[in-house]
Amino acid sequence: MPKMSHRERVMRAYNHEEPDRIPMDLMGNATMLLDKTYLRLRDYLGFDPIPPIRSGTTANYYDERILERFDIDFRRIFLKKNPKARLITHEDETYTDIWGVRYRKVGLYVSAVNSPLQHAQTVEHVKSYNWPKAIDMFTVDGLADEARQMYDETDYALVARNPLSEGFLDRSCQLMGMAEFLMILALKPDLARYLISRLLDIYLDVYGMFLDEVGPYVQMVEVGDDLGTQQNTLISPQMYREFIKPAEAKLYGLIHEKAPNAALFRHCDGAIFDVIPDLIEVGVNVLNPVQTSVKGMGALELKKTYGESITFHGAVEILEGEVPTGTVKAEIKRLIDVFAPGGGYILGSCNHMIDVKPENIVTMFETAREYGRLR
Repeated sequence: MPKMSHRERVMRAYNHEEPDRIPMDLMGNATMLLDKTYLRLRDYLGFDPIPPIRSGTTANYYDERILERFDIDFRRIFLKKNPKARLITHEDETYTDIWGVRYRKVGLYVSAVNSPLQHAQTVEHVKSYNWPKAIDMFTVDGLADEARQMYDETDYALVARNPLSEGFLDRSCQLMGMAEFLMILALKPDLARYLISRLLDIYLDVYGMFLDEVGPYVQMVEVGDDLGTQQNTLISPQMYREFIKPAEAKLYGLIHEKAPNAALFRHCDGAIFDVIPDLIEVGVNVLNPVQTSVKGMGALELKKTYGESITFHGAVEILEGEVPTGTVKAEIKRLIDVFAPGGGYILGSCNHMIDVKPENIVTMFETAREYGRLR
């Protein structure tokens, strides 16, 4: 098969046609390298230090040199933060974001330590909260020109990087506290609906301002929200359909309208087999991270059941720690054998790489590039 451009390769995978090789992804939503892993890989490959693109998280680097080294098919376009939307750093090393949520970074993880709406029990309380506005959080200065130039001068599949890491469920849990919001869903459904409606208004504004600038040029738009645990969905499928799904349908409808040639990428951890049809129904085209190790998410069953309706993105789970490179190579080949036939697969790590040795990252992408050449 003749060699394809990166963009053509990705589009064929989306269309469930077999490309010249498996498309590969890195440094996007849930495919970042945590700083320790990034720095080790950077040094292993012999690259000079570069500044981080963000702070306050555990994955702060986006390195074009690494993407080129592995022949990654995607490049991200970032909605720029408004310089005024700075984190407030406190003396105890916690920090507060523009949503009013206070966080603490401990080791590899960042956790919310104060939820500003934790004690809210009425719609009036939520209504009176000082909600952030899209223009307070982000700016689009120069973004359209940047996107147009990337589209015209490169052959990569361009991605509107998720500007709001948390979706409707995650954000509600951060604002109210997880236990509190789950109780609100059960006991005060009108309050839950109002909270989600306020989030929806903000999310529509954010994605609207972003895609008004880059929508004509991107081939993928990222969104995310975690619905799954290792055993089941975090909330019941019925509760998801009642509270979360309607908001997703409106947001994803806007995304498809403003980025008509782009696939919608949805990050969603865990055991979510039973709600995948709902995700497809609201407009999800690409499912990430594909945790095949959790209950009910076996690779063969996923491909058999949903392989003609959605593109799977990720699925490589065995990278962490001192896993032998031979084991990584064998797993990459197994995943390609399962997911690649008929198209509809993009290879990448299953979630961020936390503590992965450089040799395994090199092995993953080199194996995928060679073994993933379909004939």
